[in-house]
Amino acid sequence: MTNKPYAIVVEDDLFLSEIYSDTLRNTGMDVETFYDGESAMQKLRSAKPDLIILDLNLPKYTGVEIFHDLRKRAETAETWVLIVTANPAQAAELSETEIHSQNLLVLAKPVSVGQLEQLARRLAF
Repeated sequence: MTNKPYAIVVEDDLFLSEIYSDTLRNTGMDVETFYDGESAMQKLRSAKPDLIILDLNLPKYTGVEIFHDLRKRAETAETWVLIVTANPAQAAELSETEIHSQNLLVLAKPVSVGQLEQLARRLAF
């Protein structure tokens, strides 16, 4: 077992998921990538990542559904989540309490590699 921070990327756009995953690996994190809500939800029920990058518009389960599931479980209730979305209005499905929680950031796409790298270093290390 490694002591590296562990991140999960949930993004259905293959190009963006590769950028996000590579950026996190470059910061020294172990990264797993999922391309749909169903496979991500299955993994997240048994994993305890330090950071999750979560798209909202996903096949099978939405990012909002995944986020709600994460917050219901004690193991992931405080996990940092970076929601990345091309449509920030989709984040309106989150409650005011969720939007203003201390361990959630909503970022509009495109997210710069530099911005993502800085956030990952601050949040997971």
